[in-house]
Amino acid sequence: MEQYTLGRALKLWETSIDAKNVGINFDKYLSIALRQYVFPELDPVAQNLKSEEFASFCERLPVAQLNGALDIFDRQFEKAVEKGRTSRSTGRNYRSTLRQFIQWLEKQAWWHCLFPDPIATVSPFREKSPELPKTRERHSPYGLSKDNLPSHILKQVAEFKEFRLTGGRSIRRTASNPKQSREDREARRPKIDAIQLSTFKNDEDKILAFLGWYAQEYPNSKLKLELLTDVDLLDKYTYWAIETRGVCHSTGVSMAKTAIAIAKWLNYDKSIRRNWSDIPLILDLQDLRNEYAQEYAKEKEQLEAEKGSSKKLTHPEARQVVQYLRNLCAPYNTSRDKKTGEPSKYSQRRKTSAVARSWQTYLIVKFLVYCPVRQEEIRNLALGKTLFRREDDEGNPYYEAYFEEHKRATQHSSHSKPRHYRLPAILTPDLDMWVYKWRPLIEELVRTPEGWMELWGYKLDKVERTHQKIKAAQQGILPKLVKSSAEEYIQYQEWRLSGAERRINAWEIAKSNFEVNNRLFFMFGKHGTEAFGKPFEVDTFWETVRRAFAIATQSLFGEARWINPHALRHIAEKHIRQPGREDITESFGTLIGHSKKMGDEYAAQITSEYELIAELADDWWIENM
Repeated sequence: MEQYTLGRALKLWETSIDAKNVGINFDKYLSIALRQYVFPELDPVAQNLKSEEFASFCERLPVAQLNGALDIFDRQFEKAVEKGRTSRSTGRNYRSTLRQFIQWLEKQAWWHCLFPDPIATVSPFREKSPELPKTRERHSPYGLSKDNLPSHILKQVAEFKEFRLTGGRSIRRTASNPKQSREDREARRPKIDAIQLSTFKNDEDKILAFLGWYAQEYPNSKLKLELLTDVDLLDKYTYWAIETRGVCHSTGVSMAKTAIAIAKWLNYDKSIRRNWSDIPLILDLQDLRNEYAQEYAKEKEQLEAEKGSSKKLTHPEARQVVQYLRNLCAPYNTSRDKKTGEPSKYSQRRKTSAVARSWQTYLIVKFLVYCPVRQEEIRNLALGKTLFRREDDEGNPYYEAYFEEHKRATQHSSHSKPRHYRLPAILTPDLDMWVYKWRPLIEELVRTPEGWMELWGYKLDKVERTHQKIKAAQQGILPKLVKSSAEEYIQYQEWRLSGAERRINAWEIAKSNFEVNNRLFFMFGKHGTEAFGKPFEVDTFWETVRRAFAIATQSLFGEARWINPHALRHIAEKHIRQPGREDITESFGTLIGHSKKMGDEYAAQITSEYELIAELADDWWIENM
């Protein structure tokens, strides 16, 4: 965060609306109040400060030192009155102007960032990192990225996208009977609903996944969008995904839905029936989708039971996780004894990137716990575009979110209006800290190679110095404190050299990523540095949240619980349905984008039979309870 001096604050004040509502002698009164009564207590150098030295001193003085300035003024002015150097009536103007300036300061978001809530100096010691559950085996990615697609496929995807977003209205139909009137031809237009851009993203993901699989299975074949409508290929893909990736038939259902949409796009000019029943390919794909849906219905009961067990976390426990993650934002780490693995009495200063990443993870999890909206909305937060900072009538700041496009929006439903909601006040201070301190600090560091390396805890000459160490070690010259062999030392230095070179080479890519991404949250690319600054991808976002919960719950409760972002919506729905809170259930559902029916289903999914009858077990037979 850029250093805020009093000089800078005064310049910001001069351009503010508040400054225009004060008397013409404000600058004079403020200067006297500061020079004669406040500055002398803050800095001995400021004794007898002349008016021409005022501006220079203000440029050096951190504005945070004005915290408590009114108390200082009252104390020093009282001493001046007792010594007969001034009168009480004279001090009223000085104090009034100083008070107005201080009140303006306290309204500024950056002012509050100068006095954050205390965070632990040293982060909690972690015994060991939790291991991924065996049921969550990592797989190498197989889907293509849009950059991998040939130009003819990109053209097809663009045309298909236009078709999906407009409901086919962008395609001119050729009448099967030229003698038909325009009204008759319109009446026979096949039915297809327009979708939102966010929904089309699912189609796009399915296309990239299928084509990635096909490119591996048939490396010498030409890619084309029509492949997704091949029933045999679709069935083969689904079988492969179930057998090798551990997914269920819901993958087949969703893939079949995309295939049906593509088939409708390809045959839009051929069908004259509203239900598409004159297109055999579409009927075949619909039959395959129904087959997968039946299989998925059989799997769903077991899957729901497994989901319930993975969500064994109460909302109060989730709030404990939030506090634990806040402590992980500490600037120092507890050292681990290299021999015993136990915590030592020493601590190590953390890299700026590590602390900033901890802050972002903490804020994301806190957001999900206290405002469990869909993770897509959190990933798409952008200040001034979908996230806005406001002040209420009393001057209290708050944030609100506004989304034109969202999952529940369609052109033909009551949910097509934008999503617009106010965020809980508990998020405001931490959002301010991220918006006004950490994100600007990262933005500033990424602008230059020196700052970029500083972000990761390196000096720019790290590569050169490491080369020198390796060269000296190859000649048999090792530092006195090194106890390992020359070969082990060289190997270690080469590993560090590789990391430093990887960081340097990634700078321009990271800088470019950050400059074009205005999202509130972004990927740090801890291992893949070229990803730094890009918007969160779904998988990366989920893994960030799941691992944060696993680390926290293992330390807090002795068991790692891999809670995903969507599970927190279920946990919240269960929590809000406690007895006596029925009046806010519907409003809460509106906040997070759930209907009451959906919320009831989500709450029931993670509520055990024991919990359902616990409140009724003793007195259920008593009437009129």
